[in-house]
Amino acid sequence: MKLENIAQRVRDDKNLKDTQKAWTFISYFDKIILKTKRIRMHETILMTGSPRSGTTWFMEVLETIPGYIYIFEPLNPIFFPEIPKIGLLDKPYIKPDKEWTELEEYLEKTFTGRIYSLIPPYGFNIIPILHRVLNNKLIVKSIRLNRVLPWMENRFKLRNTILLIRHPCSVIVSQLKTGFCGYHADTPPFNNIFPTKKMILKEAKKIDIIDSNILEKLEKIETKEEILAAVWCIDNIVPLSSPKPHKWITVCYEKLVKDKESEMKRILNEIGENKLTQSMIKGLQTPSMLTSDDEKHIVKDAEKQLSKWKKQLSEKQVKNILEIVSLFNLDFYKEDIEPDYSYFK
Repeated sequence: MKLENIAQRVRDDKNLKDTQKAWTFISYFDKIILKTKRIRMHETILMTGSPRSGTTWFMEVLETIPGYIYIFEPLNPIFFPEIPKIGLLDKPYIKPDKEWTELEEYLEKTFTGRIYSLIPPYGFNIIPILHRVLNNKLIVKSIRLNRVLPWMENRFKLRNTILLIRHPCSVIVSQLKTGFCGYHADTPPFNNIFPTKKMILKEAKKIDIIDSNILEKLEKIETKEEILAAVWCIDNIVPLSSPKPHKWITVCYEKLVKDKESEMKRILNEIGENKLTQSMIKGLQTPSMLTSDDEKHIVKDAEKQLSKWKKQLSEKQVKNILEIVSLFNLDFYKEDIEPDYSYFK
């Protein structure tokens, strides 16, 4: 039973009893599987990026690397009940030279496969089950770890980390449509919420690379797209402003969509995998489990996939978003559907 099927059951089943039973059974089954494994951290790959930037899709592509399974959103309090207990309901940020024992201990368990989801998001049939049982290496996918990447660099010896970046206009269109922004209510059942300006200002004030000029201008934003643009900027300015060379691989979603095979070969080479398989090629051409039905038909058309935000945002909304992006000096994304790739070199 896939994640989107469970979500549909929640909408359709008023008493939810069957859905809750399904969750309980799948979660118990997956916990048994994971407890039999001895996952080594140095073989773990971390996949991170802003919400709705393509991380689920790319996680599914990476999972086709032989030997791998995945953990989906380890900092989501709906999936992992430990999160509220250790104070991780907000998007975590910490300066690279500081200590955060609770987060470090939780991530150590995450990267060695010792956390267990209440809603494991994989198809409950023979092929994914066998895949889950037989494979012993791990991909961790999270939309809430961007801001601690510099802090993590010297604390965890992973195989590699991938930071996926996508045009803010495209990201924000999807967030406005789905309501998934990476924020949750701070009380059960921890529903997804839109961040408020007050929340964003509170986060921005904790980050020393965000100066008073930026904070002053953020005080004046009002619209949802401006608030979400500020979130996108905070998510990305923290890792991109840290001293180079970075230990993670930065991947532009647009490059991956337009030059699928050549970009995938580059990423595999950096990870230490030499073979681009047919499964990977197929995955690059397949929509993720979280892609809405009305958009699945355009996934194979790179130009339509990358430009659809131009039809879904007004000129005023695009202007509002890009002004915030420019304020943070992240304007390698502008009105074009692709970024200025030279920034990443």
